[in-house]
Amino acid sequence: MQSLDWAIIAVYIVIVTLVGFVFIRRASGSVAEYFVAGRNLPWWLAGTSLVATSFAADTPLVITGIVATKGIAGNWLWWNQVITWSLAVVFFARLWRRSGILTDAEFIELRYGGRSGAFLRGFKALYNSVITSTFTMAWVMLAMQKIVNATIDQPAWIDQWQLAITQFMGWSADSIDLWKWTVLAALFLVATFYTVLSGFWGIVVTDLIQFTVAMVGSVLFAFYAVDSVGGMSSLLTRLSEQIGGDAAGTLTSFLPSSSSSWTMPLRSFVICIAVLWWSDCGGFAAQRLFSTRSERDSTLAAVWYSIAHFVLRPWPWIVVALVALVYYPGLEDPESGYPKLMIELLPAGLRGVMVASLLAAFMSTVDTHLNLNASYFVNDLYRRFWRRDATEKQCVRVSRLSTVAYAALGIVIAYSMTSIEKAWIYLFSLQAGAGLVIMLRWFWWRINAWSEVSAMVASFVVTVVLDQCTQIRGAEMILVTAIACIPVWVSVTLLTQPVKQTLLESFYRKVKPGGPMWRKVSRHMPDVRSGLGGMRMVAVWVFVALTLYSAMFALGKLIMLAFLEAAIAGAICATCAIVIYHLRDRQDGFLCE
Repeated sequence: MQSLDWAIIAVYIVIVTLVGFVFIRRASGSVAEYFVAGRNLPWWLAGTSLVATSFAADTPLVITGIVATKGIAGNWLWWNQVITWSLAVVFFARLWRRSGILTDAEFIELRYGGRSGAFLRGFKALYNSVITSTFTMAWVMLAMQKIVNATIDQPAWIDQWQLAITQFMGWSADSIDLWKWTVLAALFLVATFYTVLSGFWGIVVTDLIQFTVAMVGSVLFAFYAVDSVGGMSSLLTRLSEQIGGDAAGTLTSFLPSSSSSWTMPLRSFVICIAVLWWSDCGGFAAQRLFSTRSERDSTLAAVWYSIAHFVLRPWPWIVVALVALVYYPGLEDPESGYPKLMIELLPAGLRGVMVASLLAAFMSTVDTHLNLNASYFVNDLYRRFWRRDATEKQCVRVSRLSTVAYAALGIVIAYSMTSIEKAWIYLFSLQAGAGLVIMLRWFWWRINAWSEVSAMVASFVVTVVLDQCTQIRGAEMILVTAIACIPVWVSVTLLTQPVKQTLLESFYRKVKPGGPMWRKVSRHMPDVRSGLGGMRMVAVWVFVALTLYSAMFALGKLIMLAFLEAAIAGAICATCAIVIYHLRDRQDGFLCE
């Protein structure tokens, strides 16, 4: 790292800090301003913020590790989410905006009501903030710590202080990693400062800056990486020579194969497509969707996110991952190949842009989860159960204090993590048992609060048992957890009392979910039309997913110089887009109010 690199990073930090100061007054006005930007975001800002948040510092590192061990097809671990977001485009985006809530935990009480709904709302607020969201922050911090280790040499004074501390405390010399603690604390200060000041407004505006910097950095890095090996054709040739022609073919295949160890196993691919995508786009995604100024903006935000996140963004990372395989075959920690290559290849100045882009990716994710966790604490715990009469100023003050507390918790968890990919899979498994219930609560009136409680408890128990008592890991763990939990929550659903009819009608009138599984409720309200039911919308969902996948593969094949396959995928994409245009309902279509 040269002086120019440090200057670029410093300028970036100053800019995002100034943004925090600009929005202090606006964020302090109310809880709605602090957590959902007063529900006034245009689609392009909400969608870009969502893209920036989902691109964290861990993402290129994880993808580098996945490509090194499972080939390009290993990315189906997250490519399956195209199915989820296609459903969000045609269905969930509008429903989240209609709900008029501050957090997805608040939705639970809106949907179920009663004591069970209130209990589950509080429980989910704790679970989402302490487990799901804070663990996400932790592995993002771990990724950034790996990047710092690759870019900055550990100073000598760290060793001296570590020796002094361990001797004073009577600990062994390796009982504490003072450098790791120092890095994590510095990251904590950088990400937390402007988040505390500016709330959600500052987050979405800095996300726009961070997304631009991150995309420019990743594309430039991919260009330099490919150029360093003589171009894409030379890269593919060197991979073939290094690992063998057949192995190289499966390594760069977009689909899994059962005949090679260089790709995601076919059974793992089936699991990803079958169960891993079960979600209703809650959490920070829902926060963006119900922060928009209209249902149409919410839907367009989901469209823009789906294109940018799945079609455009993965390929620079995948290309760099392939180059890293050429430079560092057999690397002990394949995730570290990305930052190692970055430091060795990029010239001064551009290296600073790249480190700033990863810092931007880190900050855009951490600031979101800090704000989201604070929203759970204030909206679903503090103001709901402890201080119902709290003023807006009191709630904003508590929001800022809780933001700092959650950041500290994230540091502690990050310190104990070793592998980002393993943390991903473990968290996916914890959520797998409840995924189908979370989706069905929008589609089926009979789902109640105890359905979700039983699914979450069963998912936790099954995951822990599989981890501690069996050798089942990875995608197989996710599948077993999802299947094992189904009879539990189905039995609980049918054995417990349904939600009261008056509450169901109130929810249906406000959110208008529609569909045949709501007819028991909707038949009492013939004046309420949702426009979301029927096979037409199912068909639109399928074709949106096919459009995104074919566009993603068309771009990837073009980059890999497979021009005929790129043309075929492009033709499929265009055909699906035309079908969508003709299928959509023009009165209540997914791009209409």
